[in-house]
Amino acid sequence: MKHIAIIGSGISGLTVANLLKKQASIELFEKSRGVSGRMSTRYADQFQFDHGAQDFTIRDPAFKEFLAPHIESGLLQQWKPKLMLLEKGKQPKERQWSDIHYVPTPKMNSLCIKMAEDLNIRLNTEIIKIEKKDKLWFLSSKDKNIYGPFDWVITSIPATQTIKLLPEAITKHTSIKDVVMAGCYSVMIAMEEPFQWEWQAAIVKNSPISWMAINSNKPGRSEHHTLMVQTDNQWAEERIDADTAEIQSIIIKELSDLLSYDFSKSSYITTHRWRYADTKQPAGMDYHLNQDQKLGACGDWFIKGRIEAAFLSAYRLSKKLETML
Repeated sequence: MKHIAIIGSGISGLTVANLLKKQASIELFEKSRGVSGRMSTRYADQFQFDHGAQDFTIRDPAFKEFLAPHIESGLLQQWKPKLMLLEKGKQPKERQWSDIHYVPTPKMNSLCIKMAEDLNIRLNTEIIKIEKKDKLWFLSSKDKNIYGPFDWVITSIPATQTIKLLPEAITKHTSIKDVVMAGCYSVMIAMEEPFQWEWQAAIVKNSPISWMAINSNKPGRSEHHTLMVQTDNQWAEERIDADTAEIQSIIIKELSDLLSYDFSKSSYITTHRWRYADTKQPAGMDYHLNQDQKLGACGDWFIKGRIEAAFLSAYRLSKKLETML
């Protein structure tokens, strides 16, 4: 049985592991303290926030088949917020989603946690180097541990990190080097009193803010009143190395002006910086596999910055890799 290392435990890495675990011995490496990547949940006292991906749609038949058991079990549920378009100085306009939108319950990372069951995952392990010896791969971590040997190494991390980690055998491809990803700031707010706005989710135009959602409105969430605010990608990218306290101050001021609300009464406010939140220019292919080097890469940035794209990249890589094992 071949031994495969997967770097990254977001939905793409977990998908590869789940699809190949019967054909290979698989070990995942995750630099964070938990799985899920951008399908994350932040905890603070009694509050929780889906501070990365907000929801997702299911369009492709393979994605639908893969998620069917989780829909049947209730782990995935439809989210039907009242959606508005907001812009300062203009009347709010109601909007309708054309697709069904799903969220895991009781938190955004619940799906990835379920997918991670029974997998061999090393958390808090940041891989900084891979090296081939006698046709097998060895991984070096930031804390100076060596892991291996592995027959294959698959990365499921952002394009910029993939280029830094993998050798020229894979990163020489212009399509990977030309990928453009953009950042985002997520501002999380908790209040003692219920929010009185007529919407549960809002698209914001002509503002540093692009999206807002009453997180506590999502199915299965706690009763504590929480608001999730995310910035425009281009606005964030121009300030990606700014002090987060400064960013938070700007966003709270913008939010107060937009909603005519005093956020100084908030029970809790914090801000998270996502350096690789969205894909502005994808690789234009589904994945990469190099059979000679036994290296691969997958992720949403190959196709489009969506959860379904992350799955499809991993799914198609896995189907191809099955024929090589």
